[in-house]
Amino acid sequence: MKHILKFTIYLFILLICTSTAFAQQKEDVIYLMDGGQKKGKVITIGDEIIKFSYTGEELQYELKKSLIDKIVFANGREESFRSAGNASSTVNTIALQSSAIQGGNRLAVIPFEIASNDQGLTTDVMRREVQQACVDALRSRSLSIQVQDARTTNATLAKNNINLADIANHTPEELAKLLGVDYVILGVYDIENKGTFSYGSGVASYDDKKKDNKTKGTVVQSNNSYTSTNYDTKVLMTIYDATGRQLFSDTRKPFLGGVDSYKGALKTLAKRVPLK
Repeated sequence: MKHILKFTIYLFILLICTSTAFAQQKEDVIYLMDGGQKKGKVITIGDEIIKFSYTGEELQYELKKSLIDKIVFANGREESFRSAGNASSTVNTIALQSSAIQGGNRLAVIPFEIASNDQGLTTDVMRREVQQACVDALRSRSLSIQVQDARTTNATLAKNNINLADIANHTPEELAKLLGVDYVILGVYDIENKGTFSYGSGVASYDDKKKDNKTKGTVVQSNNSYTSTNYDTKVLMTIYDATGRQLFSDTRKPFLGGVDSYKGALKTLAKRVPLK
């Protein structure tokens, strides 16, 4: 009788242990990236979200896959999300960087290129003059964008051994990183010398006391002549963000061409800039 009782107790304990182990195996275990765990039932696994419910509850919760290391299912199968989480983290990092760029407010104007058939105009001085005019035009709009001083931009380029002739060998992304800004403006001032033309006028008068007698007296001749150069100009302005993506590009051709017609053209282009 004692043996039967002991056997019965043993079977009862074994049954409890087996039931407990069986119940434990019925739980899905979610292992988080931070070392935490969530036990329950995984309902669905989507592209970005995992839905699950805790043991003994019907309410469903959502977890981002980027937060999950792995899942050990009740049947023993294991699925790792570490690579997916890393990929998602990379995407999130890129998104944050993009957001930071979009929310940035620092802009630098690079010295403009001068394209002309008049070699006397393609000087570094002219490039800086157009650059400064662009800075002034942008600042006149009272934008929230902080436009870097032209001297600071040029000094930073010089300190990094980039002279004006070398700028074309660097990408907008490289220039933005070097200058520590969120946007850079690159532009071209195109000046075509259309040639010169001259015009003049002459006036003849008689130096005589009797104004009514023009047959006598001395003839005084006065001649004036003028020479002018005709220019055909246009300004190209292009804005890039810190990733090298082109955000804006437009050209303005002044109605009246002149060496300094870039000033009015830049003011018009500044009004079209989409940065707020």
